[in-house]
Amino acid sequence: MKNYVMIGAGGTGTHLLRPLVTYLRALHSDGDWLLHIVDGDIVESKNLERQAFAPGHVTMNKAEAAAQSMGDEGHVRAISSYLSEENMARIIQSGDIVFICVDNFTVRKKIEDHCLTLDAVAVINGGNERWSGSVQLWVRENGKNVTPRIGFMHPEVAVKLGEDRAEMTCVQAAALPGGEQTLLANITTATWMLTALWRYHHQAHVLSAKQAPGVLTWTEIQYDFLNAWVEHIDQRMSKYWDAT
Repeated sequence: MKNYVMIGAGGTGTHLLRPLVTYLRALHSDGDWLLHIVDGDIVESKNLERQAFAPGHVTMNKAEAAAQSMGDEGHVRAISSYLSEENMARIIQSGDIVFICVDNFTVRKKIEDHCLTLDAVAVINGGNERWSGSVQLWVRENGKNVTPRIGFMHPEVAVKLGEDRAEMTCVQAAALPGGEQTLLANITTATWMLTALWRYHHQAHVLSAKQAPGVLTWTEIQYDFLNAWVEHIDQRMSKYWDAT
């Protein structure tokens, strides 16, 4: 059974979900796959303008509403709580493919720290603001990083910027702003996250004697659709990446 884990069912996660499920059904024609959606938040009316929920989902848990919308209980299941240090090891295990669709760096750092203890894992990290965003592909095999961890060259992850909702009360979590994001940025990030998964399955990130690190082997993309540019980056061009 191949296990996939989506952390966060908000703007990016809900727009990634449907094409991801379509892709996984085609990829695993034997049906031997499972996707867990992890989110402890509740759908609010204000979410409907940017997140892929229906009016009937308002007041439901986001993970449960997202899973229900797929109509495939055998393959898409909800974990209706925030990812935390207490449940991390149970939710993310060696061999999993993880999609980070959360909007703070504290959770990203905790996921990174946990995944560094795993023998094998693939992490696809997506984030965006109003007009721009980035996606990273981090792969570990045999206890070693094949591509750079998500915090490499990203100090904002190391310093844990942003609130961790798993450590907040319901009242504190409800008071947090939604963040300066747009529907187009969420959809763009989701599209690149699915692209990163396809590249992982097709080994497009793998280096060889004939393929040095560069644009064709990108491990990260950064985009700004307001200014119409996309940059493909392979951080392995830095000779220090594997030592961090």
